[in-house]
Amino acid sequence: MSNTSDDPPGFSRLSISLTSISDLSGLEHCTALDSLDISYSNIADLSPLAGLTSLTGLNLGYNYIADVSPLAALTNLTTLELVGNSIVDVTPLAGLTNLYKLELDLNQIVDVSPLAGFTNLTTLSLMTNQIVDVCPLVGTPGLDSLDIVYLKYNPLSSTSCTVCITQLEGRGVDVSHSCP
Repeated sequence: MSNTSDDPPGFSRLSISLTSISDLSGLEHCTALDSLDISYSNIADLSPLAGLTSLTGLNLGYNYIADVSPLAALTNLTTLELVGNSIVDVTPLAGLTNLYKLELDLNQIVDVSPLAGFTNLTTLSLMTNQIVDVCPLVGTPGLDSLDIVYLKYNPLSSTSCTVCITQLEGRGVDVSHSCP
């Protein structure tokens, strides 16, 4: 029997990591995907992923990504890994409130305030960025007892180290940092 639909045959998980792929064209038709791993590739343009709203897990680590705005509508994501890219602005991720794991290590992030509205986070990893002020994370409703925030290797301010991290730890958050 031939497939008369324009949709590709159904599959829910796809891993094309460790490839030299640089163009995601065609993936926009894989709307049944719930897990996608395209780490360690040559990806810069995420626009073909914008309509993959069934995704719950997405690994885009170690690519050439600067613009994460195509991910803004992927509100079913529970895990998102964007380690080792060129991301500065995380504002487009602010609406991904179902995330419980967000990894943004090894980027160029300065402002963490767009991440302050997450309600389900259990792991937030922001190591090796350009973050000075972590105080916006203090009010994050999803960060509490038994949750983990990784902040090592950022140029954290003395206020972040002495006041804000202490407040997070006071709520039971395990904060890994490089403060003196």
